[in-house]
Amino acid sequence: METLFAVLIGLLVSAGVFLLLSRTIIRVVLGLTFIAYGVNLAILTVAGLREESPPLLTLEGPYVDPLPQALVLTAIVIGFGTTALLLTVALRAYQVAGHDDVAAFGDNLARNPDGPDGQHADPEHLSPDTPEADHGDVAELERLRGVMR
Repeated sequence: METLFAVLIGLLVSAGVFLLLSRTIIRVVLGLTFIAYGVNLAILTVAGLREESPPLLTLEGPYVDPLPQALVLTAIVIGFGTTALLLTVALRAYQVAGHDDVAAFGDNLARNPDGPDGQHADPEHLSPDTPEADHGDVAELERLRGVMR
């Protein structure tokens, strides 16, 4: 059982590292999630989880310490929250920058359209907080760009 878990942990961590090294922000988030699942499985494996020894203290017989399972349960909940936060940040970065390439973000997501690189934020995705505006109106669009800077 430990051998199967070790192979599974190795696959999850290696896939997570591979995804973490990519330039797409969604792959980075998925890589962090895979690594977190691998660490959770490693904690369970080190705790010595076996089918014949449940973590229930009310049953007779050999039983394992339930503390690692409580830690993993807490880590899963925190992991869901962290993943949701990272996906929200990734979505907002995509809306502002117009792409999801991590290396192209630079120091500032709100680029200057008059800057030397010539790239600017996608005007179709201004912000989810921005009230609906007629994107056909150029003056309104320029006003919203000024607010975002």
